Amino acid sequence: MQISSIYDTSPAQWTARLDGLLHFIRQHGDRRITLQGYRALATLTPEQLALPGVSLLIATVRGQHGRQLAGLSFVSGFGKEACLVAVHPLYRGKHTGSSLLTAQLQRLGRLECSVASDNTPSLKMCFRAGLAAVALTTGPTGKPTLELRSPEHTGSTTISTQEGELLCRNPS
Repeated sequence: MQISSIYDTSPAQWTARLDGLLHFIRQHGDRRITLQGYRALATLTPEQLALPGVSLLIATVRGQHGRQLAGLSFVSGFGKEACLVAVHPLYRGKHTGSSLLTAQLQRLGRLECSVASDNTPSLKMCFRAGLAAVALTTGPTGKPTLELRSPEHTGSTTISTQEGELLCRNPS
């Protein structure tokens, strides 16, 4: 599997490429992609791909007829505006989605997203990519939804301990 960024596309190629990605999401998003995220991708322009916090990554595999799309991930506003991942059913359970999210996190430096609490595969994908749950809210469909963020942006302070180190410190 190869993960690559879509960032330098001519306007003539952009419409066809974007149409193909939107079709992929409609086919393989399992109706779990939010309307807000879908619309953000549908209205994306090549110029917006250069903005901070915006990234479009695809995962491809080598097939009989050349490289084939296995999954895609789109992030806008570091995930505040949109964070979506869609993976072809043949490549689910093979860490394709978590690899895409990990690549997004490496590319952007920080990431956040919202996942409905009943969407176990997506939650596993986010946790595997290193995101941590920071809040429970009500999502756009009225379902309980977990807010997830990259660890350095969760607002928590973690103290690392080494084996044999005292966990209690003397405050004097």
